[in-house]
Amino acid sequence: MILTSFGYKEYGWELKEMSPLRPLNLLVGRNATGKTRSIQAIENVTSFINMYHDSSSFEAVLKFRSKEDNSWTMEYSFKVGISEIEKESLVVNGEQLIKRTKSSAKYRDEKLSPPEDKLIIQIRRDKNLYPEIEKLIQWCDGVTMVTCSDINRLSERGLNPYSFCDLVDLLSETEKKHVLAQAKKLGYNISEIKTIDVAKNYRFVQIKERFVPSTMTDMNLSNGMYRTLYLLCYLSVIKQEKNLSLLLIDDLGEGLDYRRSVDLGKMVFEDCGEYGLQLIASSNDAFLMDVVDISNWQVLFRKNSKVTAINSDNNPDLFKKFRMTGLSNFDFFSSDFIDSYLNRQK
Repeated sequence: MILTSFGYKEYGWELKEMSPLRPLNLLVGRNATGKTRSIQAIENVTSFINMYHDSSSFEAVLKFRSKEDNSWTMEYSFKVGISEIEKESLVVNGEQLIKRTKSSAKYRDEKLSPPEDKLIIQIRRDKNLYPEIEKLIQWCDGVTMVTCSDINRLSERGLNPYSFCDLVDLLSETEKKHVLAQAKKLGYNISEIKTIDVAKNYRFVQIKERFVPSTMTDMNLSNGMYRTLYLLCYLSVIKQEKNLSLLLIDDLGEGLDYRRSVDLGKMVFEDCGEYGLQLIASSNDAFLMDVVDISNWQVLFRKNSKVTAINSDNNPDLFKKFRMTGLSNFDFFSSDFIDSYLNRQK
């Protein structure tokens, strides 16, 4: 299934329902509008559902549709208080399956007494008895996130789920050849990539360029080359996961020159489209914005603590009028065109 709408609220910050989300999405917005925070909010919700970590108080609304059947819908919402679940709801095709408040909880007509600090979907796991819950959990299991600005030579892993060495080790020889072929398209003519163990708990990635006699380690790479290779390896590795559902990328194109930002952005969007993987990426890179069709944009605006998203579905006239101007995509973002249009609608 595919995420079609996402809303999130915590103390001091709120993302109004970002809807409708498409199979491929690029979040854009001025600095401090909430691009990174919106990406992190989705990751926070799915990690909490998967019980990877506890969380402070927040509430979230997620809406889905089936990839195979557009008439099939699911809406799941919940609110987490201090050490307790304050409310929870699951509605599938208009039928409310879970209804929970502070004082009562039901699955269909069955009364439940779940632990105060656990979601019903976390404790009712049976694919035969609760197939809708299992479908939701599997979707959450398939959400993965990478932060491009956190990919650097000085940090073995940072906030990302894999180190560079881990990624290279997980690649088969066929996958390595595919990564090197993609790297060549981006201007990196590499003939070999592998990990080298130097001592206990110390290893590095070794790179061999064609027509260059010496080898390089990952510590010798430029930030741009390091980030590009990491991301290509990451995309190849996550495709090994059977239940992959949503890829979140923060700061796509960060630190890359014009050509590589454009080519890598195209590659990521085309790759996810061909693979059938939903993508939500954020970027302020002017080069990247100009090659991603604005129909895939989610333009974020923040007023005080509330963030809203404008897209070609909830504001079709705005996008239609802009296309008629002949300006570049980045002009749509950087000029006062959006503000002027919205002010006229008031």
